[in-house]
Amino acid sequence: MARFVFFLLLLANAALAAWVYLHRQGPKAPPPPEVNAAALKIVSVTEPAKAQADALAARKLAASLSGAACVDFGVKPADGNRAQVLFASMLLGDRISSRNAEEFSRYTVALPAQKDRKSAETLMANLKKAGVKDVSILPDNAVSLGLYSTEEAAKKIVAELQSKAAALVKDVTITPRNPQLKEVVFTIREPDLNMVARLTLLQREYDGSTLKAIACPAAPLPSSVSVQDTKAPEKAKP
Repeated sequence: MARFVFFLLLLANAALAAWVYLHRQGPKAPPPPEVNAAALKIVSVTEPAKAQADALAARKLAASLSGAACVDFGVKPADGNRAQVLFASMLLGDRISSRNAEEFSRYTVALPAQKDRKSAETLMANLKKAGVKDVSILPDNAVSLGLYSTEEAAKKIVAELQSKAAALVKDVTITPRNPQLKEVVFTIREPDLNMVARLTLLQREYDGSTLKAIACPAAPLPSSVSVQDTKAPEKAKP
């Protein structure tokens, strides 16, 4: 009988030990999800040689700007507002100004308006006799000698016209047409070394931006407002 009781106690102790062991272990944490190697994508890799060349170019640019009285930082029109906010946060005050740089897509070559239609027709006939083909009369009796996409092309035509009929085209003019915004330019006066370094780094954040030293533009003239004495005139002593 004693052996039987001993055997029951032994089984009870074993069961209790097993229960304590299992509860101490707790539920196992799920394994981490496997990484899908095929889904990984390399955004960009900069070759050491290119990175070194970029760093060298940045140092050369910073050196060329060092000591400049003024620098121009130009950005594309689409980046103008973003750059405006950025420069405003620098609190440069009157040391910074901005302007819109425009370019023209058309250039007209023409002679001044004639006194009447008949005079314009006579001039056109004489030009055609001299070998000028692209000629027409405008509504204001000016004589058009063509419309060109670049200023260089317009100047070339003017040179040809002067070689053919110099006396007839002595008053010829080139007039730019269709202005278009090319870039927004920010001019910073007296940039220190920290500003030069910052601008050099910023240029990488604006695609197609330009950064160069310039001669400072003339400061705007002060307002010519006269200040009058507002004090009441003193009475003359008797």
